[in-house]
Amino acid sequence: MGSNSHADDQGANGVLLPGTTIPGQHSPELPAKSSITPPHSFPGPTIDGRQTTTTLYEPAQLAQSPVIPTLYLLINKAFKHSHNSLGIPFQGERLQTESEYLKQVGADSGTFVYITSWADSGEPVATASAHRYCGEEVMAVVEGGGERSTFYRVRMPKGAGGRGEEVWELKLMAVEVGFGGKGLAGHLMGLVDREVLQRVGEMGGERKVWMVITTVTEANGEFYRKRGYVEDYETVHGPGFMGTPKGFRVVHMSKVLSGCLPPYQTPSLAQ
Repeated sequence: MGSNSHADDQGANGVLLPGTTIPGQHSPELPAKSSITPPHSFPGPTIDGRQTTTTLYEPAQLAQSPVIPTLYLLINKAFKHSHNSLGIPFQGERLQTESEYLKQVGADSGTFVYITSWADSGEPVATASAHRYCGEEVMAVVEGGGERSTFYRVRMPKGAGGRGEEVWELKLMAVEVGFGGKGLAGHLMGLVDREVLQRVGEMGGERKVWMVITTVTEANGEFYRKRGYVEDYETVHGPGFMGTPKGFRVVHMSKVLSGCLPPYQTPSLAQ
């Protein structure tokens, strides 16, 4: 039998949860998009013969969406499954409340969220979001330090941050447990890259565009390397940290986006 072309599209058990980096507070405005109009939906990939719909949300649109309660549960389930599979016992939930999800998505300039849902039920199966760094410095929230700041990025990619450069972060990406390895993560990452390039293009002028992510090395480091990301820096956390018997590493990665991505075509995945 041949290999599954999407088998490496899963990270650890199909779960990919880049960390959150806190941007600076001063940002020029991107071209405004009305938060009053309905979010844009279009056919998503077909998974095991089942059709999906992908929807692009602005933060204000997302806050009014009935999908939030189910999406909140999906992310918590995916996060816990990922940690348990790596021997990282996790007590509690990744997101304590539905409102915390919206808070972590944020509403800073350029923020957007993709959600892929089953067309027949409307239940979400995968999600990814992105936002634009504001200003030239990336600031970390270090309230209390220690575990709280484990996944915060505190450095820009080497060579980034100059005039005419844009840095964006891929964050809060998760795939429903049981549907990893079916191309959903790659599908969403491609959409995010295209949307970022489109938004930067609307700003005018020539700009170099960087994407950054933060993840657990053992879980998803190789997944992102295969998709063009390179390591900026890594932090090592030894045995016992956060209750882990072997410890783990957190890697901060980046890539430069090409300005000539092919047009989007609805894929048919994992038949």
